Amino acid sequence: MKVPLLLFAAILYPVLSSAQGVIKGRVTDEMRSPLPSVVIRLKKLPDTVVYKIELTNPSGNFSFNNLPRGHYVLRADLLGYQPVVKAGLVIGPADSVTDVGVLLLNLSSTLLNEVSVKAQAPLIEKQIDKTVVHVEQNIANTGTNALELLKKLPGVQVSSDGQITLNGKSGVNITIDGKTTWLSADDLANLLTNMPSSDIRQIEIMTNPSAKYDAEGTGGIINLIRKKNNKSGLNGSVTGTFGQGYFSWYKSGLVLNYKTNRYNLYLNNSYGCNKGLNVSNVTSDILNGSILTAEQVSTNTGITVNKAYNSSGGLDLYLSKNTTLTLSGSISDRRYSNHLTSVMTVADGHLNPTGSENFSALNADKPLNFTTGLQLLHKPDTAGRQWSADADYSGYLYEPGQHNTALNYDPSGSFTGQDKVFIDESRTLHIFGARVDYAQPLPGNGKLETGLKSSYVKAFNNSTYYHQLGIQSVVDPALGDNNISSENINAGYVNFNRQFQKLTVQAGLRTEQTVMKGQQLYTNASVDQHYFELFPTVFLNYKLNDHNTVNFQFGRRVDRPDYHELVPFRRPLSSTIYFEGNPNLKPDLNWHSELTWSWRNRFFVTAAYDIDRNYLRTLYYLDSNKTTITRRPTNVQGAHSWNVDFSYNHEPFKWLTTNTTITIYQNLFNGSADGFSLDDPGFATIDLVSNNSFRCSDNLSAEADFEYESRRQFVGSVFGAYATLNLALKQKLIHDQGSVTINANNVLNSESRGATDHYQNLNQYGYSYFYTRSVSITFSYRFGSGKLTKTQNRSGSAEEQNRAGN
Repeated sequence: MKVPLLLFAAILYPVLSSAQGVIKGRVTDEMRSPLPSVVIRLKKLPDTVVYKIELTNPSGNFSFNNLPRGHYVLRADLLGYQPVVKAGLVIGPADSVTDVGVLLLNLSSTLLNEVSVKAQAPLIEKQIDKTVVHVEQNIANTGTNALELLKKLPGVQVSSDGQITLNGKSGVNITIDGKTTWLSADDLANLLTNMPSSDIRQIEIMTNPSAKYDAEGTGGIINLIRKKNNKSGLNGSVTGTFGQGYFSWYKSGLVLNYKTNRYNLYLNNSYGCNKGLNVSNVTSDILNGSILTAEQVSTNTGITVNKAYNSSGGLDLYLSKNTTLTLSGSISDRRYSNHLTSVMTVADGHLNPTGSENFSALNADKPLNFTTGLQLLHKPDTAGRQWSADADYSGYLYEPGQHNTALNYDPSGSFTGQDKVFIDESRTLHIFGARVDYAQPLPGNGKLETGLKSSYVKAFNNSTYYHQLGIQSVVDPALGDNNISSENINAGYVNFNRQFQKLTVQAGLRTEQTVMKGQQLYTNASVDQHYFELFPTVFLNYKLNDHNTVNFQFGRRVDRPDYHELVPFRRPLSSTIYFEGNPNLKPDLNWHSELTWSWRNRFFVTAAYDIDRNYLRTLYYLDSNKTTITRRPTNVQGAHSWNVDFSYNHEPFKWLTTNTTITIYQNLFNGSADGFSLDDPGFATIDLVSNNSFRCSDNLSAEADFEYESRRQFVGSVFGAYATLNLALKQKLIHDQGSVTINANNVLNSESRGATDHYQNLNQYGYSYFYTRSVSITFSYRFGSGKLTKTQNRSGSAEEQNRAGN
């Protein structure tokens, strides 16, 4: 017994005995007011390369943790202020905390537009539980929208219908300022398409979010954080973009901020008009076992027009030095239309023509989304204690209408008849949420966080199906739907973080109770689901030496069905393809683990493995008439996946910064789906994202972004390979307050791809042409006093809103 104990002690001894230091401090201006967002660079001598980078929080505080013994020097930079350098910092052989005290930044003696100090954070920053992407550091993002921005992120894939995956895994929860968006894939894609990337400050990618975050999202969380100005007086910016691809498009934005030492008023506005074209060729082989019984060949053309006005704003009231009351809100008013035309020929099993059909569908909607929120944040001291309380309400209103016309012809081309249909829908979603959070520092570089949260969602769906016979419209009650559903989620969490010399431990547990009820008023059918789940998370970060770090993560998450996926309403997508909800869907439960090795905070290797129970996927089903096809959400059993990532982020030359990530992943299935056996090992997919920035001069910079993905598989669907190359050039003007950016997207016109689907008695082969090649020019101008004043602490809370109906 003594030998194992001695061996265990020998292994544990380096962890418990190595030096592990902290360097911390505070940054203020000449008036002793705290300065937020100051870039603090730390170098470990004799190395001249930056060892770590941190930004000061709203109180002006910063802290570098887990530092090995050695000599350090730090530098504080903020645009408009003279930099400060602090040398002679030493971490000794024993645990030590070095407090550099208050670093005083003086305003630069030159004008703001003449300041030569350019402080900026890296494009990609790795943290213990997330990856942070600083959007403004990539000029190729200028003039793009949020959805295009997501496509450029390492490990993120976006399909043609707006489905977002992370490292090949679906079930990604998209949040905005910590709030879940509660939207279906189509509605979320429309929202992100109309959100300018200029509104976004940074993006957080969490493959295994901590217990503080909602357990929703088996693929992880991607959080978009919008900009907020902290400068005193009146400040703002204006942005305008014009682009030309197959169609022309434009967008504009206005940001205003007025701040005093008593309150901060901010407003973000944007308006844009986008028009897109998508052409696809699809062949559907209908089988009886292995025998071909019919074939449908169609050419589909879709033209989408999206006009949107988005506005968000808020008011921070500084009730005291340590207390802030925030009122916030947003509104999105859109006009959306999609005109689909399809020409289809039908043949028998011997490929002899049996007829043809010309199909046209016009779908129009005027969605209105709005949110309101109230937050109270209190920090009783500077030691790190804080508590916050939040309350939110969100509303989503949809009134889509769809006109379908099908003209039928015999093999000779003679007209045989027509069918006209109008679908009138009304969807309303009300979301209420409240939460409280508390954080308590613990002795020995520890921290304890805990909180409670409750959300309640009420959804109303009414769909009426009309057959148009001449000038009359006849209701078809068999195809209509009228249902009411509700969902109540109650959650609590506790999260612990502690530094043990070279080892940092973060562990948490989240509990969630879900009560979901639904009722169809036409048939009186009902759905009633109750379940209680535990979601543990563990993060271990061990510093092997000055240049090597190992990180291990483990967690459990859930992916609940979207609300529209539970409604058994049957909606036509084309003349032969329908979408139908599934009221028997169960939540997808996921176990995730990953191990990461990093070298000098430049090179990262990550290996991850996932296991899913009740994996959610929309599959194709051949209807009993052997002619029409239904897309239906389904639980797939036996799903698991793995991925390996290689990431390199470095500035090899003063004029070049590169951020390159290669992801290899594979989705495997060895279970069943809705009654039929599914045993498919799949194949490995390679995803490459490379962002390269070139500094041509102080005022001129360039960007080259390249993305490649080999063919990938989800259950019975295989998507072909594609590649994109984006180029950008940015010229600063008007003493750095203005700029002109030229973007060329999809330069090689290589984003089109093919796809195949193989399911029971159905094989489909298709190729989609994406007309995304375009050139755009963007002008932006910043105005205002440019001076920073005392800033009160404000941390986020809310995370509610993602699964509204389609």
